[in-house]
Amino acid sequence: MFKNRWLEGFFYLLKQFISKFALNFTNVVFRGSFPELKLIFMKNMYFRRNVLRFRRFSRYGYAVFKSIHSEVTIGRVASYIADKQLCKSGICGQVAALVAAMAIFMFGYSPDALADELEKNVVLNETVVEASLLTRTAPTFGVGSSVESADIQLLPVNNVNEILSNMPGVDVRERGTGGAQADISVRGGSFDQVLVLLNGVNITDPRTGHATLDIPISLSSVDRVDVIQNVSSSTFGLTAFSGAVNIVTNSKKENSVTAGVATGQYGFINPYLRLKLNKGSWSAVVTGDYNGSDGFKKNTDYRYGNIFAHLLCEDSKSGNWSLQLGGQLKAFGSNSFYSLKYPDQFENTKTALASLSWDKAIKSWTLYSSVFGRAHYDRFELFREGVVAFPSWYKGHNYHSTTVVGGNIKSRFNFKYGHTDFGVEVRNEHILSNVLGDELDKPVHVFFANDTTFFTHGKNRFNLNYFAEQSLVFGNFAMVVGASGNYNTMFGNNFSFNSNFLYRFLQGGKVYASLNRAVRLPTFTDLYYKSVTQIANPNLKPEKALTVEVGASWSNKGFTASLSAYYRYGVDIIDWVRQPGEEMWHSVNHTRVDAWGSEVYVGYKMGYWLKNVAASYSYCQMTKEAGGLVSGYALDYLKHKLTLTVEHGIYSGLGASWTLCYRDRNGSYTDALNNVVNYTPVWLLGGKIYWQDDRDRFNIYVEATNMLNKHYYDYGGVEQPGVWVKVGGKFKIFTN
Repeated sequence: MFKNRWLEGFFYLLKQFISKFALNFTNVVFRGSFPELKLIFMKNMYFRRNVLRFRRFSRYGYAVFKSIHSEVTIGRVASYIADKQLCKSGICGQVAALVAAMAIFMFGYSPDALADELEKNVVLNETVVEASLLTRTAPTFGVGSSVESADIQLLPVNNVNEILSNMPGVDVRERGTGGAQADISVRGGSFDQVLVLLNGVNITDPRTGHATLDIPISLSSVDRVDVIQNVSSSTFGLTAFSGAVNIVTNSKKENSVTAGVATGQYGFINPYLRLKLNKGSWSAVVTGDYNGSDGFKKNTDYRYGNIFAHLLCEDSKSGNWSLQLGGQLKAFGSNSFYSLKYPDQFENTKTALASLSWDKAIKSWTLYSSVFGRAHYDRFELFREGVVAFPSWYKGHNYHSTTVVGGNIKSRFNFKYGHTDFGVEVRNEHILSNVLGDELDKPVHVFFANDTTFFTHGKNRFNLNYFAEQSLVFGNFAMVVGASGNYNTMFGNNFSFNSNFLYRFLQGGKVYASLNRAVRLPTFTDLYYKSVTQIANPNLKPEKALTVEVGASWSNKGFTASLSAYYRYGVDIIDWVRQPGEEMWHSVNHTRVDAWGSEVYVGYKMGYWLKNVAASYSYCQMTKEAGGLVSGYALDYLKHKLTLTVEHGIYSGLGASWTLCYRDRNGSYTDALNNVVNYTPVWLLGGKIYWQDDRDRFNIYVEATNMLNKHYYDYGGVEQPGVWVKVGGKFKIFTN
């Protein structure tokens, strides 16, 4: 056996060099005091094999590695063996021969022993990676951003909403803190124009975007969060009007049990438990957590619990299977959430979801199919029970129950210069309510309510989506063009298209351009909601937009940079508006709303002491044709957003992360005294100091948000908390 690893590496390199140049290393003999290597040239080119060699791997669906749709065996080779620069050197053979001669001369190896070492076959453990449509989460040309679990656990965040708020181009507007209630928008779009996916499955709520982020997962479940801005309806469907978010779980396989807890000011408590299992082709993650707080002021308390399970089976014969099940119970005080006139609002929600997905590669074809369902229940109290007496005019709480079921079949044909995708999806959206929809012939008893409470209204609509998309790759140039259609029983036929072009340059660089048309159907709330402060319009039309975008990005040796610019021409954009001085809000189609802007990102990672430093800036400008109306959502967009993030080591497992965010929101709001107030810019600083071991077995931390104790609003008049300090820790037991 060799006692020096570098020597073994050089001998292996010598063998590979000889094989590469069709040489046969016959023997080593001594002549006098110096050994001599005898090399005989052999013309054995007919016995060579063409081998695909991958030096970089990516989990994105558009990567070449994943697009081959085959099983690939990967062996681990030490870095000292894979010295690329030495292999490229013209003196590689001379150096290797010299080292071999020195080994014989200095260490006394016999020629036979040396030959045995050079011919030794080492059997490596195999890792099988199979390309799958189930893991395709980002389009080829989408300008997006991602954050991994390794970074998530180091940031001062406790839920998915807080992760998204730090990502470029994303506007998360919280009414309720701690994940109780929030809206997400991308590039100036409304909260109803963003598609939310859980492991690639659409979980967007058709009643209102306010409920879309009621996702039954804890932060410990999340392995990655992707934000995709340049989306196409042919890939993601009609809801992806301005962008899409995909949350990925169970992408990292291990056997472990993790328990954690966090606590802090205002009675905050967040215990959780996570179980991960991995055996052969099967893997699973099961998590449960509870999150609660007494609130930073009156009627801002919240309580919710999640349970989630994600099971994967990756089998080369039967295909890849993905099953996910989840449930959430939530209740929270809604101080002035939807009207400053009523500070004692309260909301109770229940969410359940399930999906089963399958895909399989068969020669040049890849087939994909899934079935899914989501149920959401909501009870909204304008006057919280047991807190304030109901006025005589108050008829009772609002109850809504939304059910979505559907399925799809998609296929891909792969060929030398790209692939062709086409598919069809059916989706049925149903609502029962005492407010939304048409009046029912026979009332239906409200679940989870007393015997005298009934749903009196309801509505059902059926969607048929179909699409075809063609991808072509010629050298460094690539393009994707596609078209999709939707038939809806309420709105008839609507169509969209996408065209994307990309050119790769240098190493890790690309430039791109795209032109996409998008359509969004009104939600049930847009069409039917009525209250003491709101009245909807049942004759709303679908929103339509044409978006053009250009950009460039480059990534190499830990450094990443991107720049993009876009213009969105929108017609019939839906918004809630009112006349100045009027109390009643109305849902309307704006004649035209245009949006344009740009985004810049620069980041660098360089090891322990400076794990990550990044800066992102987003600019958005919108114009409207809506007269002097006051906008509730569409025109109070985030105009400027600057985010600075630094993660660094301190000493031996001790580290820290900091986020500094500047937000400048367009528009104004009417305060409790009926004064019109402009949104003011705000700087928000968050920080986290942690201690963890290099094997991720424990992590203990203290963190704080809004460390500058700024007074600010995401929504007009709904105050956000000041500085909030939390401490916590997690402990992991590996069961391998």
